[in-house]
Amino acid sequence: MKLLIGWDTQDITPAQPVELMGQYYQRVSKSVRDPLVVTALALEQTTANATEQCVMVSVDIVGLEETFLEEVRAAVRDQVPGLNTQRVFLNATHIHTGPSWFTTRNWWVPAAHVVQREEVRSFLLRQVVRAVANAWDARRPGQAGWASAYAPTGFCRRSLYADGHAEMYGETNRTDFIGLEAGNDPEVRMLFAWNERDQLSGLILNVACPAQVMEAGYVVSGDFFGELRKRVQATYGPQAHLLPQVSAAGDQSPRNLPAQAHNEPNYWNESGLLAVADRLEKAVAEGYESARRCRQQALLFKHTMTPLVLPIRRAGVEEYRAACAEVAHLTSPYPDGATAARELFAKFVAVTRAAEGRQAHGPFDNKELEFVKLENAKAVIDRYGIQERAPNFAMELHAVRLGDCAFVTNPFELYLDYGQMIQARSRAKKTFIVQLACGVGGYLPTTRAVAAGGYGSLIINGRVGPEGGRMLVDSTVKAISQIWSGELERRTRPEAEFSRVKEQPLEMATSAK
Repeated sequence: MKLLIGWDTQDITPAQPVELMGQYYQRVSKSVRDPLVVTALALEQTTANATEQCVMVSVDIVGLEETFLEEVRAAVRDQVPGLNTQRVFLNATHIHTGPSWFTTRNWWVPAAHVVQREEVRSFLLRQVVRAVANAWDARRPGQAGWASAYAPTGFCRRSLYADGHAEMYGETNRTDFIGLEAGNDPEVRMLFAWNERDQLSGLILNVACPAQVMEAGYVVSGDFFGELRKRVQATYGPQAHLLPQVSAAGDQSPRNLPAQAHNEPNYWNESGLLAVADRLEKAVAEGYESARRCRQQALLFKHTMTPLVLPIRRAGVEEYRAACAEVAHLTSPYPDGATAARELFAKFVAVTRAAEGRQAHGPFDNKELEFVKLENAKAVIDRYGIQERAPNFAMELHAVRLGDCAFVTNPFELYLDYGQMIQARSRAKKTFIVQLACGVGGYLPTTRAVAAGGYGSLIINGRVGPEGGRMLVDSTVKAISQIWSGELERRTRPEAEFSRVKEQPLEMATSAK
């Protein structure tokens, strides 16, 4: 019942300038602060009854499309005999300081002098497949132990006002500011692994915060995960890999908004990045000693994948009519809709560039400007037109048991509340929620967020709403219970139905910022 463990890390840093992905406006990189990487952890265990496998892959990128995952699996299937590629899953660290490599919105013309998206995608595919293959080849008997520590990393980024509305990164020094919409999760969940030479071979680090201190900059960087990776290897040796995972954090950022103007490091630039890395470095040191004392070789290991179909978030008749009226109002001063969109976007960019030169911290783009309102309304109209023929969203739900720990995946920028529901109801002693895994589903907001409005809670921002969020929570808790009890129930929905839903058209959800 020995657990075989293998690691690999591959560099995915662009060699030339690239467009950076993750904002509503164009940014071209000017420098590289630290490398971007893909890290793979391969696990295998054979018992008298079965062989379990899992390859977790973390990528320093904004998001990973489901089609890309299928390309990875197809390439791995050809190169790595003996590995069940359905047991390979990818997660993104959601940096906004990495290359643009798939299309979300065509609001500007891609720069001609940078590495193009097709080249980025091809390079990324090669490096991810190489990492998976190398990690699989490197698997050897090892030991693992889990630990947790507390380090404030993420904070709610939705400011709530007296009239009930919310704004992403809204000003908190207003007289009508009444607090942040949700809480935060300061726990740092860690799984450490040791090799046969008693060296730390790597660790999984899971925090409820996307790696976005530098999100509005013009530099290539792994953000605070990149800085932490460097420190881990300096302390524990070059053989120590770091595999970051972002927990439920769709409404979180590395900024305490009420305090950001009061003698704090600037959590929009490198000073804030270093401050977050300092906290996480201390958490790793604390967790290392705890996990070392309880490490084991014969950990119970199970891995299941459940095809899950969730209802998309629908636009109501009144929403649709209001959106049509909004589009008519915003475009009326212009000869046609295309001209309106082009000129309003130009004004949006001009305001953003002016803010970049004036403000000490972000956000530099204003989501209350007319261009954004126009796109929000158009998204409602598009959803209303497609929701009857494409009413569902298909996803993979992976559940992995490793000793007392559970790892569960979802493809969303999942609001914190859902993660807390899952953790509270989980049978595992430690639950690692892995968002932005196996696809890009956009934000998944709560009922209260939808009621308050604002960026991150609108139809344009995601494919699934609170109804689907509750179903996701229930399905995730059920998947954990099944791998704890060993009673793997038959799927209630055949895979043919899952495949059919996957092929249904649906507009790409914007996952910027």
